Amino acid sequence: MRALTLFAAASIVLGLGGPAHAGPTGKLQGRIVGTDDGEPIGFADIALLPADTTLRRVGMLTNADGTYLMEAAPGRYTLQIRAISYATRRVEGIEIVAGRLTPFDTALRPEAIQQEEIVVEAKARTNTESSLLAARKKAASLGDAVSAEQVRRSPDKDGAEVLRRVTGLSVTDGKYVFVRGLGERYSSTEVDGVRIASPEQNKRVVPLDLLPAALLDHITVQKTYTADRPGEFGGGDVQVKTRDFPGARTISVSMSQSFAEGVTFKDRLSYVSTGADVWGFGARARRVPDAVDALTGGRKLAQSDDPTLGFSKAMLAEIGRTFENVWTPAPDRNIPNGTYGIAYGDEFKLLGRPLGVIQSWNYSRVFDHEASSARSFNDRADTLYDYAVTRDVESVQLGGVSGLSLRLSPRHTLSLRGLYTNSADDEVRIYQGADHNRQDGLTGTYLRHRATRLMYTQRSILSGTLGGSHEIRRLLGARLDWKLTGSEARRQQPDRRETIYDLKYYPGNVTRWVLGSQGVHEFGDLKDFGRGGSVSTTVPYRLGPLGNGKLAAGYDHDTKRRFNYYRRFNLYAPTQGSKSKTPEEIFADSTFNVNSGTAYVEETTLSVDNYRARQRLNAGYLSADVPFGRRLRGTFGVRVEKSLQEVISYDLFFPDIVTQEGRLEDADWMPSGNLTWGPNDAINLRAAASRTVSRPDLNELSSSPALEYVGGYQVAGNPNLKRARIDNYDLRLEVFPDLSEVLAAGVFYKDMHEPIEQQIQGGSPNLLIPRNSDRGRNYGLELEARFGLGRAWGRLKALSVNSNATWVRSNVRLKERVTRLGSDEHPLQGQADVLANAALTYSLPRWGLDSSVLFGLTGRRLVELGEGPLGDTYEQPTSSLDATTAFAIDGLFRVKLAGKNLTDPLVRRMHGALEESSTRKGRSYSIALSYPGK
Repeated sequence: MRALTLFAAASIVLGLGGPAHAGPTGKLQGRIVGTDDGEPIGFADIALLPADTTLRRVGMLTNADGTYLMEAAPGRYTLQIRAISYATRRVEGIEIVAGRLTPFDTALRPEAIQQEEIVVEAKARTNTESSLLAARKKAASLGDAVSAEQVRRSPDKDGAEVLRRVTGLSVTDGKYVFVRGLGERYSSTEVDGVRIASPEQNKRVVPLDLLPAALLDHITVQKTYTADRPGEFGGGDVQVKTRDFPGARTISVSMSQSFAEGVTFKDRLSYVSTGADVWGFGARARRVPDAVDALTGGRKLAQSDDPTLGFSKAMLAEIGRTFENVWTPAPDRNIPNGTYGIAYGDEFKLLGRPLGVIQSWNYSRVFDHEASSARSFNDRADTLYDYAVTRDVESVQLGGVSGLSLRLSPRHTLSLRGLYTNSADDEVRIYQGADHNRQDGLTGTYLRHRATRLMYTQRSILSGTLGGSHEIRRLLGARLDWKLTGSEARRQQPDRRETIYDLKYYPGNVTRWVLGSQGVHEFGDLKDFGRGGSVSTTVPYRLGPLGNGKLAAGYDHDTKRRFNYYRRFNLYAPTQGSKSKTPEEIFADSTFNVNSGTAYVEETTLSVDNYRARQRLNAGYLSADVPFGRRLRGTFGVRVEKSLQEVISYDLFFPDIVTQEGRLEDADWMPSGNLTWGPNDAINLRAAASRTVSRPDLNELSSSPALEYVGGYQVAGNPNLKRARIDNYDLRLEVFPDLSEVLAAGVFYKDMHEPIEQQIQGGSPNLLIPRNSDRGRNYGLELEARFGLGRAWGRLKALSVNSNATWVRSNVRLKERVTRLGSDEHPLQGQADVLANAALTYSLPRWGLDSSVLFGLTGRRLVELGEGPLGDTYEQPTSSLDATTAFAIDGLFRVKLAGKNLTDPLVRRMHGALEESSTRKGRSYSIALSYPGK
């Protein structure tokens, strides 16, 4: 796996040796497709005809996938495109500029009868948003996309922030994408064709905050199912494409500095740690002390006078001394947030064949501060706890993509791509307030807690794909595509440290903060390994006068293995001495001694904390693209998937003893149908129906518990989960007035059978666990409008609007239960009932100027189930306002100014009429400089 990525990374060395040209040249690159079906037109004859007769005419045939790359002397040309059964097209005004690559995609109209040439006056368009709209218009399924151009116009720093601007999409926790109100479990994600293993403990999907926006080429969200996609498809399929091959040598660098209100140049809470934190690789320095296993032989740290059952208190004291004795945060000054990037690309000849090379890396370091409240209430509206919460987070991210693409011939291409990203969040959290479940024995007043948590989380993803595309003319013109994929993901949570102090009253009205019974050290390390491969073939055919179609078949195989390692330790304070001192004083080396009252460590790892898991998926599909005349097309298919999921929990110290087992094995048939009727070339009416599934995450089949706040719910998995089935129905009308414009309106409905949702189980404290509900439904309305204001008034031609809105409703009905805790019916958890986005853009391409104002609205959404008459907890509607302006300086540099979250709204969670939490995210302002400035 690593060899694939290292090979792709080595491509930069190859690129430095590109061939020299006799004189300055420029390049024209693009793709030719048919207007009838959007399919690529392979082996079309294309030629650049110079306006200056002293220049040489350049000609070639397009590749099998309709792509081309032409190199010519600088000047003005006419592009002539000819293909059998298509009308010849001439595009005048093509400018070839020395040292530059000009993108130009276009389409040919079918024509059975020879006619006069059609002359079109146009300039080459570099608007990638237009090309994505053109692809969307001709796609067999319904979907939306975000282009690199849209990313450039926003202040978004990662893939999650980019996607929140897509119709019907919202983002929770800054990383998880909800499509059409359905949670992250109901969507699937792939990056460059690879189903990435997830580094999240309780999530199946990839947290998209791991993908820097600077590495993105475009993101497509497919919203109606087709048989060639994985069957775990509920809300949609997110397909991320990282930066692609440039077609010409290019080197670009960028840097950005930002100022965050209340954060930059202010003090944050931090603590002594390793210098590797600056790069996001601090987990190794926080691992379990070597002495733990060296002195115990890998046995559990339990106190016992019987050496066969445990260890003496003196031994536990000796081991306890080796744990890191840093508990109390101290102020440290924040510097401005920074992001830096570099990219290199080229295309040159290798043994006479075109070889494309790309290498791109991005690094960022961001500081954040959040002050909020956290409360909980019982069914009588009495406060259970009331905490003031302070969080300071330092986030570091390093990511890169590498790629090679070798075109063996116009009909055969090989490609190799690699992705690596590593991020780390170093968090200091303090919450303080009254716990109304407990009272002080002396005064009868509520006991107050002050909890301090130091938590470092490092997440990494490594993936690679080797693939090929081949057109075999002798075999009915079939196209064969194949790929081998691999990915590794890791989530390390080393040495999570937590102490809880209680405010106690003493005679004489004296109060002191006193350490509870212990300090806590927890170590987690989750590893995912994914491997897969796929092969597919498409065969074109003609159905008489009805038109051209194609048949497709394919096979997919994916496996994943997961290993979850988790250990818990309690450091107990010495029986002598004051417990109102700092933790560093209480657990100083001198307190670990041979006395009977010594400080010591014991292990509290649970027998279900550690598990090994595997997942295997084999799938095959058949589909047919069927023409019903010039205006009506259909894509029909069926996919069968055989899935196995298995989680085996075991006692870390007795690995052969299985403490719990979850196993889920299913075979599912998933039919799908998509119909598109186009009464003319600018209008599409789409209808779709399908059946898909939603499987539990592997971690959800393990019952290892976690607790967020004292007095709150514990969260755990459920080994008895079953997969959910979803019936999907869609109807949408799309109008494309121009290449870069669209007006769309659609409705959707989803009928869910046994959906997986969090439910409350009684306990001490109560437990939130995933369970299969009885039934559910999800339905909504989507509207979208992208258009230029020049249509209304010519003087406004530089202004354009990109807006969308979604209204979603849902209902989940729980199964009959002996004990009723929480609501029997509620909306899908995490779903926002309203989503809206709007962007007003002013663009002067001639001057390299782009300015945008972006607005976003997220409606009310269910975030936590509650008990009793107060009902559930909802996050209240919130909005955001961002602005950017970018301009070029002499064509060499590009400057981008951005303001984010300018209105800084209050984010509130309400439990009935009571406020459970509230916070403000804060405004930020940034300036970015990039080279070159185009």
